[in-house]
Amino acid sequence: MQLTCTFRTCVLALVSCLVLSPAGAQQTAGAIRGKILDPSGRSVAGVRVEVNPIQKVTTTESDGTWLVGGLSPGRYTVTATGEAFDPVSSGAVSVGPGEEAALTLRFETVRANHLQLDVIGEAPETALREIPGSAFLVSREELAESVPADANEVLRQVPGVNIREDSGPVGMRLNIGIRGLNPDRSRSLLVLEDGLPLALAPYGEPEMYYSPPIDRMSRVELLKGSGSILYGPQTIGGVLNFITPDPPLRPQGELELQGGQYGFFTGRLSYGGTHENAGWYVSLLRKQGDGWRDLYFDINDLTAKVNVDVSTRQRIGLKFGVYDERSNSTYLGLTASQFRQNPGFNAVPDDLLKVRRYSGSVIHQVVLSPRALLSNSFFGYTTGRNWRREDFDRTPRAGVIYLRLVGDPAVPGDAVWLRNSTGNNNREFDVAGAESRLSMEHEAFGFRHKLETGVRYVYEEHRDRRIDGANFMALSGVIRTDETRNGNAWSGFIQDRILVTNRLTVTPGIRLENYDYVRNIHRQPVGGTPTDVNIRGGDSVFKAIPGIGVAYQVSSPLTLFAGAHRGFAPPRVKDAITSAGVSLQLDAELSWNYEAGVRLKLPRGLRAEATYFTLDFENQIIPAAQSGGATTTLINGGETLHRGAEFSLAADWSRLIDSRLGLWTEVRHTWLTDASFTSGIYNGNRLPYAPEHSFGVRLGYRHRRGFSVHVDGTRVGDQFGDNLETVKGSADGTVGLLPAYWVWNLCAGHEFQRERFVVNPFFTVKNLADAVYISSRAPLGIQPGMFRQVNAGVKLRF
Repeated sequence: MQLTCTFRTCVLALVSCLVLSPAGAQQTAGAIRGKILDPSGRSVAGVRVEVNPIQKVTTTESDGTWLVGGLSPGRYTVTATGEAFDPVSSGAVSVGPGEEAALTLRFETVRANHLQLDVIGEAPETALREIPGSAFLVSREELAESVPADANEVLRQVPGVNIREDSGPVGMRLNIGIRGLNPDRSRSLLVLEDGLPLALAPYGEPEMYYSPPIDRMSRVELLKGSGSILYGPQTIGGVLNFITPDPPLRPQGELELQGGQYGFFTGRLSYGGTHENAGWYVSLLRKQGDGWRDLYFDINDLTAKVNVDVSTRQRIGLKFGVYDERSNSTYLGLTASQFRQNPGFNAVPDDLLKVRRYSGSVIHQVVLSPRALLSNSFFGYTTGRNWRREDFDRTPRAGVIYLRLVGDPAVPGDAVWLRNSTGNNNREFDVAGAESRLSMEHEAFGFRHKLETGVRYVYEEHRDRRIDGANFMALSGVIRTDETRNGNAWSGFIQDRILVTNRLTVTPGIRLENYDYVRNIHRQPVGGTPTDVNIRGGDSVFKAIPGIGVAYQVSSPLTLFAGAHRGFAPPRVKDAITSAGVSLQLDAELSWNYEAGVRLKLPRGLRAEATYFTLDFENQIIPAAQSGGATTTLINGGETLHRGAEFSLAADWSRLIDSRLGLWTEVRHTWLTDASFTSGIYNGNRLPYAPEHSFGVRLGYRHRRGFSVHVDGTRVGDQFGDNLETVKGSADGTVGLLPAYWVWNLCAGHEFQRERFVVNPFFTVKNLADAVYISSRAPLGIQPGMFRQVNAGVKLRF
């Protein structure tokens, strides 16, 4: 873990840039104070205001006012972006030394160029007053301040979320648990990008073997309340939506270069602009590393967007993406002794995982009237996931000649006998879908309504092969199993947000889901010999998923909310249809989800939220997937109960005490009082990977001359690793308690401007205290958390 001299020199140079102010910084700073109005002249809250060319950002208060200070003398332009209107920009605004310029901007037209589906929206302060449930937004400013290495680092900051790290560095496969749900491959969470699904197959195999790089995101949304029934199919854990940047109004780009320990390197280039009636945006990302547990990764990612105004009321958006990953990720974790002796050890460095994904979407939006918007989307993607894994045994088999032995055979469970053969698990997934969604405001029965309704169709096809290789490097060989799985899903949804009074909002809704699926087995072992077969079986599931929520604004800053909705997740096709083609008639995974809470947002920089929640399962399904490790011994887990509370409190002290302190803090706590089986053979046992307590803290400092520091920490409490509440760790590492741990991260940077360029050198330290902890015991042994990682880099905006 020693830094090279070259890297040490780079860090020292960057630190010098951080602490030295640019020339002219001693000049007296000025400010711009403004107000944002809608076309009728009313104040608009929650509008994003950006001051260019320095790209300082703020949000309007409840009365539509805003203030940006710390400006060097010069000329600036201001752009206001609201969820319901087309962006509007000012002309040149002159700011002199110590001067406060005044500016009023008015939106002119209803917005039709935001070509993606939001769960919360770009104006969260307005939306959160009416959303009848818990919701959390990670803004682009928060992403920029922390320079996250992966999505895991960001999502740890969200109350109610538990992260399991077992996919190597940079979160290449997300394992997210919500409110005590098993985090294995994020199966209980609907994950979207720009409102469209990301899972391998959203219905039949909702695993996150592909996870979008956090580096190219502008913000992240998580909705856990009754509003999630609009998105489906999964409505149990909630909806996680990654949002990519829209094409900018004027040409601009960003270059980021970052390097550090363990061969880590990130290079990202993005550029976009708008010409006449067309906007475009392109992002190119290269990410690589090696050394951490002898796990290497090479990632290339391309995203392109084009938005075209067909007319004043219509716009078409095109999006295309390519993701290519090559890594030696492995299922095989560490034994107990290996973890004690060397947590960086990897017994199978020759395992090989290749993931390639092509995606495309077309969105057509029509402004039917100033109060009605129709969005039609067509999307498709194909994902190839080929995984070569070296075969091994925990105990030696007679007649087998092993390639090598790892561990001590005298200690039961400590040794791993590695064979000179491989199992290649090769899978391909094709998904295509279409959705039509109408959003409108209208008056009926004396109330104002915000109606959202639509239909969606999704087609899935999975191709799954297991190929036995003759040596530990073989990518081809004897086809052991071969099958295809197909699914067709139709859904319809409607949700009506009824503004009963200026303070009270009632939001009923319902979603109908119908899923037909078939499993076709072409080859499988018969009497131990791979044999061609023709086995076919299928089934279907239909469910109505209702929900209702209430939000009451006690006062301008204080909102009470409550809601209830049906949790739903269809059964995985491979679990529902046996290898003999017989349907097990598995019902969908069903729960009743309840929550109630209070949300506080003071105009002077203080916000808080507290939520009580209950997830009451009729039949929590635990899929028999190898990635779940010791927790996947059941098909129908039966009745389970999750109950607890989430708390968050954030303060911007510079606004709270009206000073130039530039300090902000945030604390979070999740208390999962119950997460247990309430029937069956595990009745009374606590569910695995469901810590009772999780804490988080974030602290930041921003100096008006561009220097900033960000520190965040997360504490995860004790967790069980299996259904039996086993405390003592097994020798092979697959079961036992996961002790509590803290993880701290640090980021420091200094942003300054040079003519048209904004430069931000920075350095980060991930896992600042170098904590050594068990993040998971799945899939096959101890998976240690990330080690301390020191990186340095620079961002250049132009």
